[in-house]
Amino acid sequence: MLCLSGDLGSGKNSLGILKWLLSWFVDLEPAQLKPINFYVRKTGHVLAYGLMSLLWFRAFRAQAHYGPWSACLWSLGLCLLYASMDEGRQWFSVTRGGSIIDICLDMSGASLTGLIAGAVWTPGTKTTAIPALVEGQIIGPE
Repeated sequence: MLCLSGDLGSGKNSLGILKWLLSWFVDLEPAQLKPINFYVRKTGHVLAYGLMSLLWFRAFRAQAHYGPWSACLWSLGLCLLYASMDEGRQWFSVTRGGSIIDICLDMSGASLTGLIAGAVWTPGTKTTAIPALVEGQIIGPE
């Protein structure tokens, strides 16, 4: 996400990539491409921060052994911090612009993912790869 928050992820560049991808299927006018580009970019915000929230949630649940709602709140806090810093960085860029609306989109994706993950996530049980170790047998040179 850090790479795309700079000039690489600007609307002009994403419009060119979208035009190239869609040219394989349909021939659209620039006036038709602009709204599609807008919605693809905004959907990207929601999906990217949803994925970030899920990865933070997974890390807090599995590695830090937080409860589901504590992990959800911590992951949302980190997503909010990153979204704020990302939009703040874009505020100073010539080809980009920071937006509170984008932070709201980012947090909507993170919140939706966090709520779903908090409600349904159950970390897998850790089982040993060698069943003989469970039974107490010693494996190695005799």
